[in-house]
Amino acid sequence: MGHVPMDADSADGKANAATLDATWAHLAKAQVRRRRALGILAAMAVCVLPWVSSAWPESSWMNQGLEWIGLAFLILAVLGRCACMLYLGGRKGADLVAEGPYSVSRNPLYVFSILAVFGIGLQTGSLVVGLALAALASLIFHWIVGEEEILLRQAFGASYEAYCRKTPRFLPKWSLWESPQHVTVDLQGVWNTVRDALPYFLSIPVFEAIEAAQQAGWVHVYFFLF
Repeated sequence: MGHVPMDADSADGKANAATLDATWAHLAKAQVRRRRALGILAAMAVCVLPWVSSAWPESSWMNQGLEWIGLAFLILAVLGRCACMLYLGGRKGADLVAEGPYSVSRNPLYVFSILAVFGIGLQTGSLVVGLALAALASLIFHWIVGEEEILLRQAFGASYEAYCRKTPRFLPKWSLWESPQHVTVDLQGVWNTVRDALPYFLSIPVFEAIEAAQQAGWVHVYFFLF
């Protein structure tokens, strides 16, 4: 039997699929590094912040106000991430999602994660700590977004390029909001989002314990930050 030449379109399709699979694998590894980087950031915060205190007294309205604002940001972050999952509806990776939160920002999940980190930092009663932690988290998310955009450009081509030209990378542009009347909801995905976000609230008892240790004299404070 003679050799049957492979159809050129079929060969190109297989090559593209192999390239896309390799990119997905690269992205999966990048996501693991992202989680490790965030874990390192959290560990550093726990190790460093016992030696840092708010320049405002614990009982002052400014200290207490920042902590309550931080709690509001934590709640907003959880609700926002759940809203993102409602629109993803299990489609992540299969379709280009450009509806709801994704119509005003290309990375709303990461935006809400940064807000959560900011809220966690505010539990110290220091605006400087909140901004510093949010800035470090932003650097990590900027890096992972660059990795993700490589995949998305390969997967969706011209449609993703048009999406990038229209929609901001991070900071939402609310005038762009678009939403269908009905969306397909992945309840398991929403629940997983809530479950993964619950540890955010552990920052409240952790920083309260740190403040109690500082006030008891068990930990010496070297830096007072507003």
